[in-house]
Amino acid sequence: MTFEQELGIRCEVGDQLHPLAFLGCRELNYGQHSVLPLHPFRLSVPEAVLAPLLDEPFNSFIQTCREDDVQYEESDLPELMHAGYPDITAMLAGHRPLLAEMLHDFMIGDLMGAIGRASGYCPPRARYWGDVEAADGRAYFTVNEVQKISFADGQVILEGQGYYGVYVVWLTHGDGRK
Repeated sequence: MTFEQELGIRCEVGDQLHPLAFLGCRELNYGQHSVLPLHPFRLSVPEAVLAPLLDEPFNSFIQTCREDDVQYEESDLPELMHAGYPDITAMLAGHRPLLAEMLHDFMIGDLMGAIGRASGYCPPRARYWGDVEAADGRAYFTVNEVQKISFADGQVILEGQGYYGVYVVWLTHGDGRK
């Protein structure tokens, strides 16, 4: 049984099922123009699986928001403050539009990373800056932009566009070898 079958997470690129271990998110310039050809994708995650996947990064984000709101005496997400800084389970139960906004604006990379880790992917670690051998050369589908998040039949559905390939930025300030 595969991870996709076990947890019920599915990603379709065009009309083809795409393996979750080969799914990523553009970290720099997320949602911006891409010179690579874009393809539509649809990712569906059962609501029961979303909470365990995002529990730790979501709670950390909520705590940061709470602390920032106190420190700056204003909130960047007043809806979150008025909702009482609920956890992800409470967000699914009563604050879905806010949860969709938070997923879209702040947590898409966390979600893609959690899905990748849960499906068994472990990225190679660079030994030094510019370590070409640690470059991830897999056939990746990279989410460039999420255009719609909806909830239907117990699923969180993310739809948007992405491209095949990995956007890599190498730091070239010395090779770090000693």
